[in-house]
Amino acid sequence: MAKELGNSMRAVLGFGVIAGCILPACLCSCNPTAAETGPSQFDETNPLGANAACYVCHITFVQEELSKTHLRAKVPCIRCHGLSAGHANDEDIGATPPDVSFKRDQVNAMCIECHKSHDIAAEELAVHKRAPICTDCHDSHRIKKPQVAMQKE
Repeated sequence: MAKELGNSMRAVLGFGVIAGCILPACLCSCNPTAAETGPSQFDETNPLGANAACYVCHITFVQEELSKTHLRAKVPCIRCHGLSAGHANDEDIGATPPDVSFKRDQVNAMCIECHKSHDIAAEELAVHKRAPICTDCHDSHRIKKPQVAMQKE
């Protein structure tokens, strides 16, 4: 009987150890943190909104019409460019690209996800049989060399 009790206790203890290891792993993988998903809601109290992390390096974007318009509409940078945590945390400025960036032939497809129509068909604005893309007229990011505000020691 003592042997059976010992085996039962080992089985319970073994199950407890396994459950104690598996359960936290499941909880962690099933519930991503805010750092992994980005802001869960738009913070009305922060004038820079969810873009604050981007503006650390991209200082010029604060006054850029594209950024201001989208921020007023509660559309942060991560909506188009993904969380880009590696890009934001890269101390070697410019070495890690954003999670999502767009080549010229991809711009319209991204814009049309939210902006379903336009007053003038692109074909009507074509120059040299080449239709413009949204950012030809509607401002694109004016990417300059990132400027990081640093204090000199």
